[in-house]
Amino acid sequence: MKLIELSSPSSVSRRPFKGLLGALLGAWVLFFWNGNPGGAEASGPFVPRDPVFPVSQLRSGMKGEAKTVVRGLEVTSFPVEIVDVLRREGLPRHLVLVRVSGALMDRTGGIAAGMSGSPVYVQNKLVGALGYGWEFSDHRLGLVTPAEDLAEVWNWPDRLPSFRPPVPLSGERSEEGQKGGGPGGALAECFPLTGGSFAFGGVPLTLGERSAFGPEAPLQTPLLADGMSPRAREHLGSSLGVRVLAGGGTPSDLFIDGRATLRPGDSVGVLLAWGDVTVGSTGTLSALDQQGRFVAFAHPMLNRGGVAYPLARSVVHGVVPSVEVPFKLGSPKSLIGIVTQDRPQGVGGYLGRFAPAVDFSVTARDSDTKREIKKRFHVVDDPFLLEEIVPEAILGLLDDAWARVGPGTIFSTLRIEGGGLSQEWKRENIFFSTKDPVAEVIKECRDLVKAFAINEFHEIRPLGVHLDVEFSLDPRVLFVEDVILSPQDAAPGQKVQVSVTLRPYRREPFEKVFTLTVPKDAEGTCDVLVRGGGIAESDQESLLQGWRSIKDLPSLLAELSAKESNNELVVELVSEGNKEEGSDKGTPGEEDQMLLSELQEKRRREGTLRTFRSNYYIEGLLRRPLRVVTPKGP
Repeated sequence: MKLIELSSPSSVSRRPFKGLLGALLGAWVLFFWNGNPGGAEASGPFVPRDPVFPVSQLRSGMKGEAKTVVRGLEVTSFPVEIVDVLRREGLPRHLVLVRVSGALMDRTGGIAAGMSGSPVYVQNKLVGALGYGWEFSDHRLGLVTPAEDLAEVWNWPDRLPSFRPPVPLSGERSEEGQKGGGPGGALAECFPLTGGSFAFGGVPLTLGERSAFGPEAPLQTPLLADGMSPRAREHLGSSLGVRVLAGGGTPSDLFIDGRATLRPGDSVGVLLAWGDVTVGSTGTLSALDQQGRFVAFAHPMLNRGGVAYPLARSVVHGVVPSVEVPFKLGSPKSLIGIVTQDRPQGVGGYLGRFAPAVDFSVTARDSDTKREIKKRFHVVDDPFLLEEIVPEAILGLLDDAWARVGPGTIFSTLRIEGGGLSQEWKRENIFFSTKDPVAEVIKECRDLVKAFAINEFHEIRPLGVHLDVEFSLDPRVLFVEDVILSPQDAAPGQKVQVSVTLRPYRREPFEKVFTLTVPKDAEGTCDVLVRGGGIAESDQESLLQGWRSIKDLPSLLAELSAKESNNELVVELVSEGNKEEGSDKGTPGEEDQMLLSELQEKRRREGTLRTFRSNYYIEGLLRRPLRVVTPKGP
């Protein structure tokens, strides 16, 4: 959907927040997140606890069984027959064509989405795990990723971030998860994550073209999202390049269980976001080794390599038969580990270890209905995924909070806090649109989250982002209606009174008076410019021209804070007569080398810039000439 921005009567449009970020990012070296070890890493090749049946010894007609969960937590089995082995040039190196049968498959309609990763055994030895199937086909046929290929998930090193426990959404502890032995220590304390629901299921085993399988066919797993509006899911899918489907099921408490014990065939899920917004994918645990490592899914999730995603134990409510592809319905039961590898052959990670998270909260009030909602969710601590997931998660929450898409005004306060910040950073703004003000809020959130998440100076961990918005159907707009200067001729150093007439939407106008000072070096004709914040805003010329760079986090925050907001009235005197020597010769003058925050401070001190912050979205731009006269001598 195309979003329309309001233009001033002078056809000068507001600059989006990303204009500043584009200048900043253009001058920065991109920050690459390497992470730090989150504890002792396992070493050596992945050796499943179960004995392995080599793919080279498989023959057509061999019989075996597969294990999966079709209801609750109970692992059940069904017959499998080997049809053939497909040798490939890419990863995985082999895929095994199998046919499933039995009463269980008759009830489910065949191999269901959510069974990906289900281990397959021949002669009680692990052949591999179900990974792929076809839509609108015979769902009793599927493809198995062999155990040798699954083990190659661990051919790459982990990129584990330093551990910080995710902030619980509730302070109450759950009794569940405290039973049993095993590692975990303090990590085994279980905190319920209340207030959000998530359901796994409805995830096809394959994506891409509906054609016969070939070695070159792109195979990916869609994501399931809950707590997000349809357009938010659509945007997220487009951004990540995968299908994102709607979740279902009933709300459940999600708690941390550091002592969970699993076995091949258990239903598991990988989460990207959890809480009042949840995004993730479901599958089945394929194998475990003696070092506490696991492999699952038998295909990639997002194929992002070294990652740090939460692994959840999931409960299955049932399998829904479908002509397209059967699918499991389920929901997560507990957080039980961390996924550290997302590779073409599958996903892998550790049980009893947990991924750090970024905390988000949204408070939304409807000034017309007096209704208020508060939501909270966590997102994986991947700076390059934050900018993809968070804006769409917030979009989905705001869509549901307002329960409409249309004209209106939104008052917004965004607060960002975390380790590495000396104090909380805050931005207040007002957005008005005749089409979709929520979209305008999301644009700014996206740019700010990106600026903090991938800043090159300091890792901000733990990072917390809190958005407070108030909706109104009323067009809370102030229009710049008239500007009168007194006097209209002034000498350098003289003060000029600027009377600005402002008209609220369909209400009586009122007047605000400002005082500007003519620069001492001004000559000829100057312009007094009165405009809404963000309209014809000054560029970061020193960055764009390469005279300056952002060198530390405080400087970055200062430039972000210098960005004008839509509820500001800006009154400034623009003089062409104060160019410095050298600026006409291609060398920078003093102002040419200033960052925007420094230039604003200088102009406020000399009296050529004044601002007024209102409770309205200020629209319009008016320009008035001011003639600079030279005082006559005695």
